[in-house]
Amino acid sequence: MIKLIESKNDITASEDNPFGCKIRSVAEAYGIEEAFAQFWVQDGGSSLAKLDDTAVLEDRESDWDELAGFLRMLDVKTVSCSEKAAGCLGFPVSSRGEIMLLRGTADKNHSSEAERNPGPREIYALLCAARSDTFVPPEFEPFYMDLSYRTRHGAAMSIGIRSGGVLVACALCSSMTERAAVLSAVAVLPQFRHKGFGRSAVTALTGLLNRERIFLLRADGANEEFYRSMGFVPSGRWAEIHF
Repeated sequence: MIKLIESKNDITASEDNPFGCKIRSVAEAYGIEEAFAQFWVQDGGSSLAKLDDTAVLEDRESDWDELAGFLRMLDVKTVSCSEKAAGCLGFPVSSRGEIMLLRGTADKNHSSEAERNPGPREIYALLCAARSDTFVPPEFEPFYMDLSYRTRHGAAMSIGIRSGGVLVACALCSSMTERAAVLSAVAVLPQFRHKGFGRSAVTALTGLLNRERIFLLRADGANEEFYRSMGFVPSGRWAEIHF
């Protein structure tokens, strides 16, 4: 049985994986009383959160047929989950990759040039300029509203690096809990790549976050050595389902 969660105390999602961290972060940022942010738990422990038209699933001992039917009724566009869960649900996967984990903080001596929480519009312009085969920027309005709200309420953090006054690199974390965080984007203007700006942004952000676990969801074939060189290690597989 899948039950609607009506109290934060009933959220059982774990901070030990990126999906549970995302679910808890949504609850901390928006609470559980908003119609656009809802949470459920299935007998067996699997947790599900819906924010507008996106969903996050943390799977445990799951009734996959029940979950698949429930997701069809939710009217969401995307579901983020483990690759195992996506396979068990039986829906087509639109993207997948490796979960990477940084335990503790690799480098607290971040660049003095790092700018904390540059404007969301400027960040979005940089994300669009960094578009690639493995990275497609989100739609502007939900991105802007969510990042602005979470940043104002201490539930998100971003770092920007400038060169000549221009924002050339950024690193974003939009899911944070007491012990864990998930990096949601790292971007560098194409003409400024391979000059250390991306590394500066990531090390500054992870240093400021200072969490026990910092996750990122890396697309297959994208930047593996870059993240490994900063201390991130493989920690499972993720997938995204598009309806």
